[in-house]
Amino acid sequence: MSDEPETPKLPDEPEAPETPGLPEPIYLVLERADVVSYMGRGYPPRPGAPRLVLPPEAELTDGAVCVYPEPGRPGYTWWVLESTVYVQDAGTPDEALAALIPGSVLGSVPDPDPNPQPPLS
Repeated sequence: MSDEPETPKLPDEPEAPETPGLPEPIYLVLERADVVSYMGRGYPPRPGAPRLVLPPEAELTDGAVCVYPEPGRPGYTWWVLESTVYVQDAGTPDEALAALIPGSVLGSVPDPDPNPQPPLS
């Protein structure tokens, strides 16, 4: 036995509550014609307008993507054409939306080719 007094044990510090993360985006496959009709005045996309290209892992060509900017709150649905979110009634694709869809790339709609090559006969 030791003559040294025992060091009192300190109570464990309470663990900080775990902050819930944002849910992953949900990708929905829809018929292209349906999505075009839902886009309304946002289709066709205008050259120079913002666009957000989805990551290849999304495996979504035409449909919708649902994102959740706040934990525990309802999300938002964006129409997707050709794996791309264009300007639509839900709003304009921006950095905030890009942050909710990992791997997405924000850019702008390219101008059509001013000198298209004529078809070969």
